[in-house]
Amino acid sequence: MTRSLTLACLVSCAAGALPGCASGDVRTATLGQPVTLQVSEQVALPGDAALRYVGVTADSRCPPGVQCIRAGDADVAFEFTPAGGSAVPVTVNIPESPTASVGKWQLTLLSLEFGDTPQATVQVDPTD
Repeated sequence: MTRSLTLACLVSCAAGALPGCASGDVRTATLGQPVTLQVSEQVALPGDAALRYVGVTADSRCPPGVQCIRAGDADVAFEFTPAGGSAVPVTVNIPESPTASVGKWQLTLLSLEFGDTPQATVQVDPTD
């Protein structure tokens, strides 16, 4: 099953069907290690699950080099797809609630760059 899924992902990447993998390589997120994602990029998780960074849906953060009355926050959208299942939307907010449950793991947004399509650095940890 894993072999079939990997082959399907490689074929989809080569065909351009999976955003964020133009090189044809499917990255795998290592549990407990930070991974930086581009908007629309997807990474494989253990057990044939996947996490895709959808983008920033709201951003009121104070930009670097600007003095603001309030620091602001940002809503960041992801999609978690369990093995054999459908994509489930997941939203985290920094700095208010940067973590969310995704399947049997916990997703933590570690950092979010500024800009039109900011990179997001996340970490996926086991909940056990």
